[in-house]
Amino acid sequence: MKCNLKVMLSVAALIAAAAGFAYLTFEEARAGILASLPILVVLLCPISMLVMMKFMHSSSDGDQSTSGTSKPRAPAAESITPTKEVS
Repeated sequence: MKCNLKVMLSVAALIAAAAGFAYLTFEEARAGILASLPILVVLLCPISMLVMMKFMHSSSDGDQSTSGTSKPRAPAAESITPTKEVS
């Protein structure tokens, strides 16, 4: 299964923005922030896959839970197979 490029780039931009904000805000933690960036780059694809799975799961649940009541389903038709009478 391949990562979606759009989701991967948006997760990369989010990680870069968070790292940039943390780097500028926390002067005493700059060395740790710079040291964690290669690890976050390696984990970019798995993190984006988790984000995609979360969005896919929430969108499929949202369709069913927004209506409040479930729609009644028609009963499934039984398959009829032709049989030969043996005499």
